Formats: sequence, C-alpha cells, structure tokens
Amino acid sequence: MGRPKWIPDADICARAKDMASRGLTVSQIADCLGVAESTLYNKQSEYLELMESIKRGRSIGMDQVTNALYEKAVNGDNTAMIFYLKTRDRVNWGEQYIEPIKEIPPINITVHPDAINKAAE
Repeated sequence: MGRPKWIPDADICARAKDMASRGLTVSQIADCLGVAESTLYNKQSEYLELMESIKRGRSIGMDQVTNALYEKAVNGDNTAMIFYLKTRDRVNWGEQYIEPIKEIPPINITVHPDAINKAAE
C-alpha cells in the first residue's frame, strides 16, 4: 500500500497562495506542503485552482513589496529612490559602463637643445 493520493483542497490552495506571496519558490512550497516538487508541478496542471492560487500569491507579494518600495521612495528614503530609479528607468539611471582605455598612446616630445641648457643653468 502506497501513500494516499494528494489532492490540493481549498486549505492547501490558501496555504500555497500565502507562501507564494511571501516569495517562496515552488520547490520551497512543495517542501512546506510535504510533497515532492514534481508532484506540485503535476497537480498544478491537474488542479487549475492550485496553479491560480500560486500565481495570485506571487502577484500579491509583488504588489505589496512594490507599494512599500514606492512609498519609501516618495517619502525621501534615498536608497529606495536610487533603487527605484535604477530599476524603472535603466536608460537614464542605470549603471553606466565606460569602456576602459586599452593603451595610452606614446607622446613624442621634441625638446630643443637650448631649452635643456637653459634649464640646467
């Protein structure tokens, strides 16, 4: 006799949604629910409510963190402002890469002999 069939009921869907909203991966959610990662993936295609719960949870988490970051940025948190601008407007605020100079070209200087004599005096 093997393990009983695992069926994601409403309670499991709610727990998966909560875990996904907190940033857990599918592998971590599977561990917390006591099933193999492959089982969780297979059940998502069989039970669309489970897949939708995980997708909704991820969206909720992103929404909460995005709003918190935005509020900190508009309220004057310099680190939040920098992060927000660098990630939302990479063209103007992203890290700029400056190509290093490969080699400095030699400078040819010709010194007149009279200048050398004058400097020696």
